Amino acid sequence: MAPRPKFEDQMSVIRVRKNYAAPYLKQKYVYIDKKDVKTEKNFKSAMNEKIRNWPDGVYFLKLSSGKVFTRFQVKENRVTQIFRISPATGLRYPMHEFFVKRAKR
Repeated sequence: MAPRPKFEDQMSVIRVRKNYAAPYLKQKYVYIDKKDVKTEKNFKSAMNEKIRNWPDGVYFLKLSSGKVFTRFQVKENRVTQIFRISPATGLRYPMHEFFVKRAKR
């Protein structure tokens, strides 16, 4: 298991296109609090406030180290899907390491 990455509150926004991925020029960075990545629901609601008027498509957030933190899909100004596994490497995205594990009942 890989070590848990260090959390960064400022991340680069990259928009994925059909043949390439490029920085999203209208909003180069997004700021996220650590409390917003405790659950998938918290992340979606926090991002939905930040992504107003973003075009539909797939985006990812990149750490300053160059590692992709998470990848998600935007549709009609809302985060509709958060991807767990990278299609390029087959590994889980680091954001999922920050989710709080609930105790089973």
